[in-house]
Amino acid sequence: MNIKNIKNLLNAYFIENWKTDLFQFGILAAIVLFGIIMNGRVNNFNFPIFVSIIFLIIYPERLFRNLHSNSPKIHYLSIPASNSEKVVTNMLLANIYYVVGLVISCALGLVLAHLYLKVRGFEGVCFYNVFDGNAAGILMIYAMLAVFFFGSIYFRRRTTLSTIGVGMLIGFVFSALITLTLWVNGLTLIPKDAAFRDFVWSFDSSISMSDTMEKTMIYVGLSVSIIYFYVLSFLRLKETEA
Repeated sequence: MNIKNIKNLLNAYFIENWKTDLFQFGILAAIVLFGIIMNGRVNNFNFPIFVSIIFLIIYPERLFRNLHSNSPKIHYLSIPASNSEKVVTNMLLANIYYVVGLVISCALGLVLAHLYLKVRGFEGVCFYNVFDGNAAGILMIYAMLAVFFFGSIYFRRRTTLSTIGVGMLIGFVFSALITLTLWVNGLTLIPKDAAFRDFVWSFDSSISMSDTMEKTMIYVGLSVSIIYFYVLSFLRLKETEA
């Protein structure tokens, strides 16, 4: 892996996209600002986080848009860089650069909203809620990003919507299998059903994991998922280039 090639890819990206990125960061800051002002107060950060996630999952489609178009595709694949260098470059852009940009944009919107609310005599923004130490939530966001990163390479059209559609289909099939399994055993997914409560209780009791073990399994599972989808992204890009 050549660091110089990665640097050249990054330089080419910033030369072409810095205005678009700056515009999107400004849009996010404005959405956070006016969303909070219209609400009149902020007790948590669900709204800014939700909007940021939407921006984040759409971003990979921009990174690989040249890959699926006709004339730019030849130019993109002819860049003097290996598949791993291209994937690593876009991973750096998606996982570090764009995430930092979103955080700064949200912070700008929150600070401006805080100042406005204070001037108007309202309760300000509770900044101590920004970081609550939810590492699993952060890993889940990065795992989601890895999935859309792979989807932006695998699908040729409307990559974000296609990834969401396939994800919903897989979730539906998985839920159907669970429901069918419970139905065969005379159970339902209704939480008020006593039989279902007994089943969940017996299942939880049978595994009896400590909180530390449960968190460790969650962290490991999410981390493996992130690595898995980035490896798939590399293989898919290699297949496309061939």
